[in-house]
Amino acid sequence: MPFPGFANIYKPSTSVMALRRRVEILPCRASRAGATLFSSPQPSNETLIAEVGPSPIGELFCHRHQTDQLMVLRGSIDLIVLQEGRLQRITLREDEASWVRIPPGVPHGAINRGRRPAVVVNAVLRHGPSDPRDYRPRPVPTALASDWAALTAA
Repeated sequence: MPFPGFANIYKPSTSVMALRRRVEILPCRASRAGATLFSSPQPSNETLIAEVGPSPIGELFCHRHQTDQLMVLRGSIDLIVLQEGRLQRITLREDEASWVRIPPGVPHGAINRGRRPAVVVNAVLRHGPSDPRDYRPRPVPTALASDWAALTAA
């Protein structure tokens, strides 16, 4: 990777090499029964529910052996991803249900610009043991500081 601090984060194993290294946006397949909307299941090793508090400041995280599959259940977030040397914003909202799949080695973070916490489900795919460093915020590469400031201020 071209940015200091991210160079040694991702060393793929043979089983992970086949995984895509690009973030994917997937439609949410769902069915309705009366007033209830049922999402089709995502394959996963574990399912986490996260609450993203209101904050205009985001942080980057990068998982070595984990694919995140995220969908917003309540509220909205701006997901910021670093791929192919660029920061990109993906907006996720409860009224536009979709899954975002983030493969191992892709730095990413969430910003909640609302006034209430957003609730996100993560259908995690594990490709190896969890590493505590994966859950520590990483600094934004200096070369992308102005891009980060523009995305987080928007």
